[in-house]
Amino acid sequence: MHTTHGSPPPMALFNFTYHPTAPGLTFSVQAGRCVALLGIGERSQDLASLSLALAGHTPARTGTLHVSGEDVTSKPAGHRKLATLGQHTPLFPHLSVAENCLFPLKASNQLSASAMQHRVAETLALTGLDAVRTLLPEKLTAEQVFRTQLARALILRPEAIVLDHPFTGLDHAGILRLITLLEKLQRAIGLSLLLLTHNRTEALLLGDLIGVVENGHLLQLGNAPTLLQRPACESVAVAFGEANVLTGKVLYADDDCAELRLPSGETVEAMASPELEEHGLAAICVPPDRLSVMFPRTATLSKEDTEGMVIGTLVSARHLGTIIHIRFRMQDGGELIAHRPPVHTLKDLEPGRVALLAWQTANATAFPMDQKSG
Repeated sequence: MHTTHGSPPPMALFNFTYHPTAPGLTFSVQAGRCVALLGIGERSQDLASLSLALAGHTPARTGTLHVSGEDVTSKPAGHRKLATLGQHTPLFPHLSVAENCLFPLKASNQLSASAMQHRVAETLALTGLDAVRTLLPEKLTAEQVFRTQLARALILRPEAIVLDHPFTGLDHAGILRLITLLEKLQRAIGLSLLLLTHNRTEALLLGDLIGVVENGHLLQLGNAPTLLQRPACESVAVAFGEANVLTGKVLYADDDCAELRLPSGETVEAMASPELEEHGLAAICVPPDRLSVMFPRTATLSKEDTEGMVIGTLVSARHLGTIIHIRFRMQDGGELIAHRPPVHTLKDLEPGRVALLAWQTANATAFPMDQKSG
């Protein structure tokens, strides 16, 4: 699976269209890296459809799929040097762990019997399955089932593996152990991965690059800091950054900065998306962890005291372990969520307290109200 410097990527899509109403996908998976596609749309089966099209079980509508530089778009399933792991690739219930791994080798008929047994032993050791090699799938834990599916996928040494919602049914601790295993394999054998998931945490933990996909549309592809700090559209800001969304009128937009007036009359600033126009309505997206919260000592606030800030009333505060989740009601009836470090006691955060909420201009982005996707 290791590739030399300058060689084509293990997997590359060029205008690859699998969805009837969405444009084609163009991106590549580099050697030893993981691209995570995070589905945020209403159609939960869209990413599963992509998995089937990549594997060759359903035809692509347009575009091409290249594996290590070879166009495999017209090749049948099983002949693309790709492996798929997910709910639609179950283990054979009547075969042991070792026999499940041996099955693809027998079907390919490329190795001698002794070479196949050596390959199986090597792969089971690599995936931590030596101790359960003789067990049937019904005797395995969910984590061991994943490891066996992974071993069976690795046995033919594919150029890349497509993980289609692979952690379904696993607890958080098990997911973390399996992600650690995948990261170890990336370092050890140059494993290249495409993760398809609707779970933001999984995408963040495993993806070197993350693509946000809404109903087949790739809205944005980038690393986590880029998606969080410079989302391409409101959908990315809300789904990936869990952003608050406020409505405002654009007073002016100068270069990449905009000043906006909220329905309650407060004036705020945000980074301006390229399509933002003066006097138009905008959706102002502010992540909860970028909100500053100040509790004034007096309930009487002058205009100068609140300039550039939003007045809110504390509705509730919930301790979530590493953060406190605080909900505020604004003067126009809307709500804002702030995530703060647990430096306050909940006694300090009694409902009804008046607060001043603010953010740095660089930590908010304003998009035209009619721009819902990229």
